[in-house]
Amino acid sequence: MIQITNTLTGKKEPFTPIEPGKVKMYVCGPTVYNFIHIGNARPLVFFDVVGRYLKFSGFSVTRVMNYTDVDDKIIQKANEEKVSCETVTQKYIAEFEEDMKLLKVEQPDAQPKVTGHIPEIIKMIETLIAKGSAYVAADGEVFFSVRSFPQYGKLSKKKIDDLLVGARVAPDEKKKDPLDFSLWKPRKNEKEPAWDSPWGPGRPGWHIECSAMSIKYLGETFDIHGGGMDLMHPHHENEIAQSEGATAVPFCNYWVHNNLLTINSEKMSKSLGNIWLTRDFIKRFTAETLKFFLLSGHYRSTLDFSESQVREHQAALHRIYKALEKAHKLTQTDTNLSQPLTTEGNTADTFGKAFGAHWKEAMDDDFNTARVFGLVFDYVRVINAFVDKKGFKWTVEAKNIVNRFLSDMKTLSGVLNLFAEEPTAYLQTLRLLFLAEKGMSEAQIKEAILKRITARADKDFSLADQIRNDLLANGIELMDRGNETDWDVKFTG
Repeated sequence: MIQITNTLTGKKEPFTPIEPGKVKMYVCGPTVYNFIHIGNARPLVFFDVVGRYLKFSGFSVTRVMNYTDVDDKIIQKANEEKVSCETVTQKYIAEFEEDMKLLKVEQPDAQPKVTGHIPEIIKMIETLIAKGSAYVAADGEVFFSVRSFPQYGKLSKKKIDDLLVGARVAPDEKKKDPLDFSLWKPRKNEKEPAWDSPWGPGRPGWHIECSAMSIKYLGETFDIHGGGMDLMHPHHENEIAQSEGATAVPFCNYWVHNNLLTINSEKMSKSLGNIWLTRDFIKRFTAETLKFFLLSGHYRSTLDFSESQVREHQAALHRIYKALEKAHKLTQTDTNLSQPLTTEGNTADTFGKAFGAHWKEAMDDDFNTARVFGLVFDYVRVINAFVDKKGFKWTVEAKNIVNRFLSDMKTLSGVLNLFAEEPTAYLQTLRLLFLAEKGMSEAQIKEAILKRITARADKDFSLADQIRNDLLANGIELMDRGNETDWDVKFTG
């Protein structure tokens, strides 16, 4: 049974959806005023895997991820670029969807925009006012009364009075309480986007958007709400307060939060100049490397990015894809030869038979992708030990083991959205990116190999060794096979 760490209860709990066999999940989407960075990509990649695994486990999954397309940051960007807010949001929605394609994450079932749901938002605010949970200031701004919801703070485990003591809230005479938050903001000037409302022209506050849209598409109570840990308070806390204040029923049963990404142990920020855009990372290291890195730690743990870490993950992917390439090539040859398995063969056979159950057990345990990767590394190791053993024969028994390995990895790739690239082509991509980092080309490598072949033919073994060692110093490894010489990159890690 799937167990999920529920932020709301602080416990790992068995997952039981409201409706048997069906899962309704909402994940906070982007505010569309800029390109996404690799920290933004973490929830995209992780919750894509959650959805895939739930489907793999037999559930029918409905996923909703919103676009915040009206916001102070969007207005500021539009003013800076002297264009309309709509121009800004259309551009960055398109760019975001391009990044989603690069990552090959599945499209959510619905991707609602705030601007397309103003009537639903206004209706919800009216309900809150009618119930005494919200009030209208003199200028038409509508605030949610935090003290109208006694359970406020239940998600972040903070009490209202403790929040007030630690709050860094600018004084606002319009508020009855410093912790009250805006549901509807009045228009400041004619340039700002605005919609007519019972309180005058204005636009929604940030928090009310997600409540109105999630309830519209998933119902008043749904199964899973996901997002980054930085959204837990105040955004998700406020979502609960206003949603349950309006409906008087539980808003969401399971709250799942991924932890944050740091860069060389520092927070990612524009001021530090250490932000990596998702598309820039992919261009330099591949989407496969980014996804592999983002899933390498447990989702509830902080993940620290450094180039040395990325190299280690590239090295691991290189090993995995080399094993897949080797396995694919072996299966191109048929065999009728049958003989007892070697010790290595028995080990690979035993491991393979248990692999499926083991990785499912890891995923059932709070989506533990890090543990799954450990199993993959072990699988690759035992397969390599089997097929690389001196005297290895391509027997019927060997074919069954290798085919099972390929089948297992294909099944897993459908859940993790990894290991599905054509091995030879992907390895070549890794090689060319590696060479580009070194300022080298494939033509230079081939030229060096030809010089070495000539040196060996002339019995100039000193020069031949020097060429090999010079290449190795740059991470290029030569492999002599009879009269032919092949090359590969030698990643660290």
